[in-house]
Amino acid sequence: MYIGSVRFFKHMILTVIALLIIVPTIGCVCLALQYHKLKTIVAEQTLFIQTSAAEAATIAETAAFAAIAEAAAAVDDIVQTDNGESLLKEPIPYQLKYPQLNIENDFQYIAETEKTIYLTFDDGPTGLTPQVLDILKNYDIPATFFVVHRTGADAKAIYKRIVDEGHTLAAHSTSHDYKKIYSSVEAFLDDFAVLSDMLEEVAGVKPELIRFPGGSINNYNKSIRQELISELLRRGYTYYDWDVSSGSSTNTATVSSIYSNVINGAAGKQRAIVLLHDAGTSATVTALPGVIDSLKASGYTFEALNKKIIPTCFDYTK
Repeated sequence: MYIGSVRFFKHMILTVIALLIIVPTIGCVCLALQYHKLKTIVAEQTLFIQTSAAEAATIAETAAFAAIAEAAAAVDDIVQTDNGESLLKEPIPYQLKYPQLNIENDFQYIAETEKTIYLTFDDGPTGLTPQVLDILKNYDIPATFFVVHRTGADAKAIYKRIVDEGHTLAAHSTSHDYKKIYSSVEAFLDDFAVLSDMLEEVAGVKPELIRFPGGSINNYNKSIRQELISELLRRGYTYYDWDVSSGSSTNTATVSSIYSNVINGAAGKQRAIVLLHDAGTSATVTALPGVIDSLKASGYTFEALNKKIIPTCFDYTK
């Protein structure tokens, strides 16, 4: 009788041994196949991430220009003449105002290859501005000042000093009153014209660059944002937002917070437009030498903005 015989038990033992060998082997083969599959997926994902990282800067850089193009396209009542010139069928009334608010600009930007920092100062001139200028002069680096309208001999002297010492004198606002200037495109132009005319008279420079109070995207300009940007582009102006904020306009700003915000914000960037303020607390003045030293040590050079520098613009299409 086979079952229960010695031969039966021998066959059972051999079967168990075979199973103990075959099952792990099959498991190893399956695991190897799964490992190979996962390895392929990881390689593909790594390649995707590397490609995305390489393209990220280009995407980020072009996003703002897509927004600008959309804004410019908002004025859709343009016709072409026989000689190729663009004319409005019926000019909007504000387009006929302030003919002096026009500059020649082909919007051809230069390629930036070095690690570059653009220090920008908003809301001056104030009593702090000469101290900022002294520091910049000591380090022999240029910067950009987005100024507001101030009267008096001291302010006029500062406007002129900014220009004489090789910095860019740019426009910010006359009143800095958000509700007023963003009530309409015409209201913004009214405000801008006063500042521009004054700077040209006092400093001998017609500003070509603009920074919107609160940046190009804020809670006050939603209803006119695209129309306003379209009009300024039509007149040849370039506007600059920022991609590194020092936080220097807040009441809680300290020397340490300003330093950390700028250094951490600029880390890893090929170039950065840094928002600072030569108004408010003196923390900006105190922090500035340390900020410059650290950025220099990281290999950055410093330049002033001009209309040939690629603008950093908030993407309002998101």
